[in-house]
Amino acid sequence: MGTLYQTKELFEVLIRVGRENKLPMRIAREQIRSNANLNNLIRPDDVVIDNVITIGPDVSAGNWKNYYLDAIKNLPAGVSEMIIHLAYDDQEMKAIAFEHPNWGSEWRQRDFDFVTSKEFRDALKTHNVKLITWRELGKLLK
Repeated sequence: MGTLYQTKELFEVLIRVGRENKLPMRIAREQIRSNANLNNLIRPDDVVIDNVITIGPDVSAGNWKNYYLDAIKNLPAGVSEMIIHLAYDDQEMKAIAFEHPNWGSEWRQRDFDFVTSKEFRDALKTHNVKLITWRELGKLLK
């Protein structure tokens, strides 16, 4: 939820644990560029994500699909992470996300519906997007 990027001390913990356990860390170039404290902590051998895509509250439910399709179409070269929040819009999720429209149950259902759709799979194929896992990124670590 972005907490580990809020202070230098928390970010240092993320880096230490990742390096000690030889795990890829969720660190994006844009986060590093926007915070000088973080930039000084990254080493050349750290695996860094080039781009992060995440939908925000400014996108209406009616534009959900278009946001994601445009993001895929305009994906820059490199390793990108698409942050999605998956859940069903059911009673359990409604109770968890009570009075929380942003990232709540309806939001999560829209994410689920889109990334499990044929249109999503077709867009990935059309734009030659290769899905990779964190395990594959971890293999880049020395």
